Amino acid sequence: MLDPIQELMDEHRIIEKLLAALTAAADQEVPLEFYERAVDFTANFADKCHHSKEEERLFPVLEEKGIPREAGPIGCMCEEHEIGRGHVQSMRELLKAGDLAGLRRESLNYVGLLSSHIQKEDKVLFPMGRNVLSRGELEQLRAKFDEVEDPGQCHHYYSNLADELLAQVGLPV
Repeated sequence: MLDPIQELMDEHRIIEKLLAALTAAADQEVPLEFYERAVDFTANFADKCHHSKEEERLFPVLEEKGIPREAGPIGCMCEEHEIGRGHVQSMRELLKAGDLAGLRRESLNYVGLLSSHIQKEDKVLFPMGRNVLSRGELEQLRAKFDEVEDPGQCHHYYSNLADELLAQVGLPV
């Protein structure tokens, strides 16, 4: 059984590839298509696949185990997810306008937010989760994650996309 918390951390490594590509792209002349693909990644992998598992599956279980939402780590993570969605919406609008300078700026704002967010989850919230969840609860969570998405298909496609975007800006895959 793949530990569902480890799965989320593995997804963070895929997201970090995109963040590295966006950072490098800010100093380069990349085509609008690069940002179209990056926004697809952020909307469909980072948010729809990854954040939904956290918000709809993991966080409620952690709340039941006593980890607070209000004025606590779960609330902070949810708030940052919403801020990230705002950045993605701004990037969509900038894409429609063909504003590459705006896309560079907004994507770096997104990178800053998500980089910090990932560290908080990896170093604080997820270890807290591991401390309060039993093996049986982790197995139940694993099954709930599978209801959200097919990890093999989603992970494979978006991991490859992240690698392609890294290569496009000259970074090692």
